[in-house]
Amino acid sequence: MTVLDCGCGAGRFARMVADRGGRVAGVDAAEQLIAIAVERTPEGDFRTGDLEALPWPDDSFDVVTGFSSFQFADDKIRALAEAARVSRGLVVVVIPTRVPESGITSVFVPLFPLFPADALAAMKDSGMFALSEPGRLDALLSTVGLAVQHDDEIECSVVFQDRTDAVRAFTGSGPMQLAIMESGERTVSEAVRQALTPYTGLDGRVTLPAWYRAVITK
Repeated sequence: MTVLDCGCGAGRFARMVADRGGRVAGVDAAEQLIAIAVERTPEGDFRTGDLEALPWPDDSFDVVTGFSSFQFADDKIRALAEAARVSRGLVVVVIPTRVPESGITSVFVPLFPLFPADALAAMKDSGMFALSEPGRLDALLSTVGLAVQHDDEIECSVVFQDRTDAVRAFTGSGPMQLAIMESGERTVSEAVRQALTPYTGLDGRVTLPAWYRAVITK
């Protein structure tokens, strides 16, 4: 089976596919992450690129996946249409759900005053929860001609060994760089650390509740 992971990051899912005998490819906008993916799975076809212009011919893959990635595209219809174009089989879309209950949301909300005002407006259209509003993903899938074959919600907490690791993960994310540029890294890091307090256990581990919608389309 051939699998393309859109927004593959450092290639963790691609490695899982390769370990199960699949032939893998991945695309991501971050060159540094692609370099890690290549090191992790040398036999894979990893490229730096844009979800809205995938550098592969039509019908190149049996399965195309996007784990929390399509919501960051500026033109989401085009990105999903590109995924459909290069797939001769399934397109799998995974997005976060239950926005008010999500631990990630609870950490981000206190940070909003640290962002530039125009950045907050842009993040509503192209951010982590941009496709989480009920019906929005369904409408886009219908627009590009993808029919839902399977639809499920998965509870999957995000766990860090300690708050230092959690702060590093949050401050290293793309959107958070806007807050750091506006308010400074020390201020942002301390705000994240404080927001993580309710989710930090006696053993120091940080556990953020999270739910994801997994949609398999064809």
